Amino acid sequence: MPDSSLTHDARPLTWGDAFASLPLEPAPENGWSRITATLDARHRSRAPIWLATAAALVLAIALPWQLSQRNHVPGTQPSPLVSVATDDTLETLYAESAQLESLLQFARDDRVSSGTAAALAGELDSQLASIDAALMRPGLSPDQQMSLWRARVEALRTLTSFESTRRWLVANGSRYDGALAQVD
Repeated sequence: MPDSSLTHDARPLTWGDAFASLPLEPAPENGWSRITATLDARHRSRAPIWLATAAALVLAIALPWQLSQRNHVPGTQPSPLVSVATDDTLETLYAESAQLESLLQFARDDRVSSGTAAALAGELDSQLASIDAALMRPGLSPDQQMSLWRARVEALRTLTSFESTRRWLVANGSRYDGALAQVD
């Protein structure tokens, strides 16, 4: 008969002891080849991330620079960064403006905005609002109207391009950020 005073309790005292007493998991077959295939797939998918980072960097530098270069009175001088066709009439500018506004409604998604992107989009929106306010002034000459409509279409092109790029970045797992370096 076993000695009742020498009962051996097999329960571990701590969680660490409990986990240490578990048997080791056997290594899966072909585990290393699966790991290297996964790493190779990650390495191949880095190219779009670099392109997206380069596009974000260009936008982070070019758009604020372009906004700072503009004249404070909207529409008085066309920006030298964007060329405007010389055969524009008011009707073609109206049509392009309407098309860009429709595209902007589809491209804009505020759910995926970063602080930098929201600030830049706000700046572009305020620029567009100031052009619209200038267009509502009574007594504009035809030349002033043409200049303001060109500036409006140019601002809408910039805003639509920005929003489309931001949407593309989000679709590829990145986001618009004004940082010059990305740390993984």
